[in-house]
Amino acid sequence: MLIKILLVDDDIEILNSLSVTFTTLLKGYLVLTTTSANAGLSMIKEQQPDIIIVDVRLGPMSGMDLITDYHSWIETQRKNSYRPVFIVITAYDDEDARKKAEEFKVDAFLMKPFTKEVILHAVIDGISKVMHKELTALDSLKNHYKMLIDKINKADEKLNEKN
Repeated sequence: MLIKILLVDDDIEILNSLSVTFTTLLKGYLVLTTTSANAGLSMIKEQQPDIIIVDVRLGPMSGMDLITDYHSWIETQRKNSYRPVFIVITAYDDEDARKKAEEFKVDAFLMKPFTKEVILHAVIDGISKVMHKELTALDSLKNHYKMLIDKINKADEKLNEKN
């Protein structure tokens, strides 16, 4: 499984810094970047990244608008269980954004400037959540196949008894 990390920030320096940090320290992960909420939402729909790091202030649309639009979109995807990890970053102590983040149950809310250790901790925690979901799904699949094999074996036994 390839873990995808999407960075959405209009500050090119932050995008470059985080991108280099993640590609250097988290080898084997795909890092995607974009500078606007609209492009971020498009990338979410197309790429379905596992972890999304989004800045609050992005220009005409905010990072919180992006999260709101994601939730509206995902509700229309009836059979889609896609639920990424959201990490919100901001340089401003914006109480409205913090409340919105709590409302949408984002996984982390980080104030800039943050250290590489802080952002890496949030991302690694997100990776752990993603992997836990994958393991749970695999375990469920394993149990399903075990049940099918048991049914097949019982059906075989019945056929053998008749013969």
